[in-house]
Amino acid sequence: MNIKILDCTLRDGGYINNWEFSQPQISKIVNALEKSKIDIIELGYLDDKKGNSINSTLFNSIVSVDKALSDLAKTVQKVVMIDLFCFDIDKLPLQSDTKINGIRLAFHKKDINTALMTAKKIIDLGYQLFFQPMVTKNYTYDEFSALIIMANKLNIYAFYVVDSFGSMSLNEFQYYISLANKFLNSSIVLGYHSHNNMQLAFSNAINLCSEKIDREVILDSSIYGMGRGAGNLNTELIADYLNTINKHKYQIIPLLEVIDEILVFYFKKHPWGFSPAQYLSASLDCHPNYASYLVNKKTTHIADIRQILEQVPLENKNSFDKQIVDALYQVFLLTEKSKPKSQLNIPSDKKILLVASGSSINDSLTSIKDKVASDNYVIIALNHKPQFICDYYFFSNQQRFDEFTGGLPLEKQVATSNIFSKSLVGCVISLNSIAYVENNFVSNVAILMINYLILNRIKKVEIAGLDGYQIGRNNYAYDETSIVVNEDLFKELNKTINDSLLQLKDSINIELITPSAYADIFGK
Repeated sequence: MNIKILDCTLRDGGYINNWEFSQPQISKIVNALEKSKIDIIELGYLDDKKGNSINSTLFNSIVSVDKALSDLAKTVQKVVMIDLFCFDIDKLPLQSDTKINGIRLAFHKKDINTALMTAKKIIDLGYQLFFQPMVTKNYTYDEFSALIIMANKLNIYAFYVVDSFGSMSLNEFQYYISLANKFLNSSIVLGYHSHNNMQLAFSNAINLCSEKIDREVILDSSIYGMGRGAGNLNTELIADYLNTINKHKYQIIPLLEVIDEILVFYFKKHPWGFSPAQYLSASLDCHPNYASYLVNKKTTHIADIRQILEQVPLENKNSFDKQIVDALYQVFLLTEKSKPKSQLNIPSDKKILLVASGSSINDSLTSIKDKVASDNYVIIALNHKPQFICDYYFFSNQQRFDEFTGGLPLEKQVATSNIFSKSLVGCVISLNSIAYVENNFVSNVAILMINYLILNRIKKVEIAGLDGYQIGRNNYAYDETSIVVNEDLFKELNKTINDSLLQLKDSINIELITPSAYADIFGK
């Protein structure tokens, strides 16, 4: 068995930095891979809808790939990947007119017929065709063997077992490898593409290296394991292992230099590797973005997230669908864990101050404490316990409720109906009654309480600590260990709160008494 390594750092690693590798970085990575004598370099994606022409490995054309390559990697096989339907094959030049040797075609089971037709077009242009059936473990014996037989007729270059969700146990992995080896024409290369959600990529690869297979085998990997979520098989580790067992030619130091000089920077900004979210997605055989999306909300415990993920329909597991997971999440929250009871006692002669958890309350602590001491306010803390005594502590987040309510008087605890409590808190508010702004479901705690006040005909409210979410700063007034730093998530949260405040300000006078990202709404 002849084993080759295909490095996909510039393609799978692009999920970490949105494929925004600069040309100097592309050059350094390609040069390092060639110096290391890695057999095949995957340069990125071809995507004529989202691709770019420079400083990116999400390419809009083969011409852009060739420009990025310049005089690089003259002696090594070079490939790019196309996700089926993301690139017009009619735009591909003849292979003889480009520096690219092969095309990797990735597709889902439902699109087999289209994938086979597309593969033939690519082969007819002279390219080596790498056939990549995503989520291989979704195929039955008959489906997988039939696919291989159809692929054999096309004279493809390589056929892959693809562990898209990093969930293949050793038995499952051996099963699909043996099927592929049994039905594939002897001239076709057998490939393995792994993800590391359950830390099985390296062990499965090692197992494949020990199999008695009379054909060429390709192992996909990326330097430092760089890739979405849990990442991939590490190029430097599998290369070192192959050196050990077969006295291979691979040089490791150039790969370590890439890690030290480029990839550590990206890792610090957007870490990859094992996480509860990646484990959940793998254990439930669903797209990793489902678990990451729910974990990043930081509102429910992992056990609850698993319950939600178990409801994702089978036909939607392979591709992330935000509408589906939002709907499931909404149903979960609106399911009552506690029965609504009582109302807050808000004397008509008192003002109301809501204390959110933004770090600005620490900067304004003296002025806030003056309001507390004045006895002119009903003070309501939102999803945390401030450094001063409040009249009520309102919780809509199960994680925060479990963290902060210990020692708080039960009569001062207020929770929405999605919160489970072993004790009878003072007041439970129906989440369904306060979670909608102009028919849009909103779960932000400040918006929920403002809605509650409007329902109870309160005309004015002051708010401290409603800072908004920002990258590169401490967003909490207390020591928070469960922090998500995700720019897209922060933008979405800020937009939801901003839009909600715009809708609600005509129904209640809202005064922000600490600095806030939403101050412009109120002309401040």
